[in-house]
Amino acid sequence: MKKFMISIALMAGLNFVSKAQEKIGVGIMSFTYVEGAASEKDVNSIQETVSNAFVKTKRFNIVDRSKMDALKKEKSLQRSEDFIDGKVIAQGVSLGANFLISGHVISAQADQMTTSEGKATYKAKLSISLKVIDVATGQVVASETIEPKSGSSLLGAIGIGESSSQSAISKAIKGIESKIDEFVGTNFPQSFSIAEIQEKDSKGNATKVLIAGGSAFGLKKGDKLKVVELTMIEVNGKKLQRKKEIGELKISKVEDDNFSTCSVSSGGLDINSKFEAKAKLQIITK
Repeated sequence: MKKFMISIALMAGLNFVSKAQEKIGVGIMSFTYVEGAASEKDVNSIQETVSNAFVKTKRFNIVDRSKMDALKKEKSLQRSEDFIDGKVIAQGVSLGANFLISGHVISAQADQMTTSEGKATYKAKLSISLKVIDVATGQVVASETIEPKSGSSLLGAIGIGESSSQSAISKAIKGIESKIDEFVGTNFPQSFSIAEIQEKDSKGNATKVLIAGGSAFGLKKGDKLKVVELTMIEVNGKKLQRKKEIGELKISKVEDDNFSTCSVSSGGLDINSKFEAKAKLQIITK
């Protein structure tokens, strides 16, 4: 932490560094479920798995669980699939959340089966719905239903052939961790800024750039990144942000915690001209 604060102090004048290191505030709401379709214990375990997926990236400020409890509604409403009103959104803002994660456990059960040898075994049925709510607009910006993969080679991973109902469900929850990680990565891609254009050719195409993101953000040599231009467009009287992809980069060298050198794979002319024109550019992980 001390090293981080010194680094920020030394680079206080470089806006692109502080912007790249800014963390997103995320609040994990209490997951809902229908009685009989899941147990409270399993729902809490699933919620903890989702929370851990955000925590382990070290890219988010997670709202304290005790503070998120203030968003709980009456039990009858809390167990409905989707109850997000203006008051909940306002509370999320007051707690410092940029986004709220709403989860509904559709099913977390296990069916008993009998093997050819007459032995009792259990097969888990697990399905959860995750939603991302932008507190600035109150809108659901992403939604996905997550279930374990099926297939004979993954029977153990999805909780088939377990000796008890609980062990089958627990193994199925473990089996969706990678899918939850993908959900976080897809809906919250890392973003960085271009620090400088290091090289360009005779035609004005950027060929090598320095970005404000390095090993501290998990970047590594060979990673591919896309360059997007952020613009505001008014549609039917409402301002909407548009992200237009203008090029692609490939990391050739991770310089240190905060910087990486990238070769330009495509869009060199646009990248150079828009950077010089001080357009709002963003580098996003693919």
